[in-house]
Amino acid sequence: MYGELEVNDYHLLKYNLVYDFFHHFSSIKIYGLPLAQCLAAQFEVHIQPFIDKNRLNQVIISSLRKQNRFQTMGDICRILLTLENISPVAIPKNKNSILLSEDYYDFAVDQLKEYQVTLFGVQDKVQNNIFPKHFKKYLFSNELSKLNNQVVNQKQVLIKAKVANLLKAIPPHYYFSTSVFQNWLLKACITSVKWAYILEQLIMKSKPAVIIIPSEASVFGTILGLLSKKYQIPLINMPVFLIGDRTIIPSRADYYLLWGKNQKQWFIKRKIKEDKLTEIGNVRFYYEMKGPVSSKETFYKKFNIPYHHQILGFTSQPFQSTNVQLEKWIEAIPKNIPVTILIKKHRGDKHEYPLLSKNKNVKILSSDYPLYDFLHYINCLMTISSNTAIEAAILDKPLLILQPNIPYHYNYNNNQHHAHLAKAQAGEIIKNPKDLINALTRVTTEPSYLDVLKKKGNKFLIETLIAVEQAPILAKKKIQEIILKHS
Repeated sequence: MYGELEVNDYHLLKYNLVYDFFHHFSSIKIYGLPLAQCLAAQFEVHIQPFIDKNRLNQVIISSLRKQNRFQTMGDICRILLTLENISPVAIPKNKNSILLSEDYYDFAVDQLKEYQVTLFGVQDKVQNNIFPKHFKKYLFSNELSKLNNQVVNQKQVLIKAKVANLLKAIPPHYYFSTSVFQNWLLKACITSVKWAYILEQLIMKSKPAVIIIPSEASVFGTILGLLSKKYQIPLINMPVFLIGDRTIIPSRADYYLLWGKNQKQWFIKRKIKEDKLTEIGNVRFYYEMKGPVSSKETFYKKFNIPYHHQILGFTSQPFQSTNVQLEKWIEAIPKNIPVTILIKKHRGDKHEYPLLSKNKNVKILSSDYPLYDFLHYINCLMTISSNTAIEAAILDKPLLILQPNIPYHYNYNNNQHHAHLAKAQAGEIIKNPKDLINALTRVTTEPSYLDVLKKKGNKFLIETLIAVEQAPILAKKKIQEIILKHS
């Protein structure tokens, strides 16, 4: 559902290069962790120009296909994990200590008050400054900035020397023999020592019974996953946003706390054992699902919306050229159709929508406008593949699933992930301006049409998410069960 299972040319090229990187450079260890795996997130950023240039190179692609290494995304998950050798180290653990991402702040304050909680994050978030006295915060930006440790400096010199020697010894390689790669690796290994050090210190200080993360794709998510294997601490992957293959390749989690049936089946197809998977819902939805901050009358007045208009919401995503397309679709809507369109911009959407600036039936909201105030008063939501589709469906809002042409992008569009709502038949599928005009005409003239769309949305929701109100309780219950099992 969340991207195709078969390995496409992009993934074939990318993950064969990751495989070779792990194979050639895992022998160098940083605090007992393989260097290549510590650098996986940065390496995937580094190779973007190479992948972009060669993903259509059929000479390379054909050669990789003949190797028959990867057929499915599950093969990639499984095979990459065979390339790491981490010796376990026993440390005393505090069964009352939990280490988790600050993405779970509301959940932790509500449900984990009896535990010694350490919340980690990249930078301080103002709204998360109110902490119970026994909670701790660990900010990576602070730790990295103040790090001036002689032992770390010596380790950096040693690691860099080992990398330089290994680069001289490895056999000729179509990428690793280039100066672009070698210069990058000699610099990147210095930074990886810092990250490995501060994250190991975090483990040593908190001695957690479990580690809980929403994604394993970041620098810290990757290294915490490796440290969980070194110190034999159960790692729990509890997604709060829609996931794709990039967030779990390779996945080292011992347990996965998932939204519902569709996500569970997606993991099973990627060769994650079913006994690791538990459906608990989404704790973020529970804590963010607030009521409107203004009355309906105030909302209409604020945006100067005629009372006889249906309100169509559009939640954008960071697709620059695609948003230009969608702006043209919206501009093509006849002015006599009684709809007002509210565009809630994604924080990564840099498009200014100049064609719509003087359209009185279109209002552009800032990315920080309260989502649920917006969702409560719209009559229908249109989006490509956003999390907001699920949140709108929870509020019984009909969905229009936009499926424009989305050009290839290394990070944002490299498989069929953005067709997941269309594949699930979560609402009306809109492929062009004509489809959109037809749908809006029906929205404004056929009350029964909205009921049909709501039924589609509800069917999608049942398959995607178990009851929202149960999520915090189910999550806590499973976390306690895991802690007890490993005590």
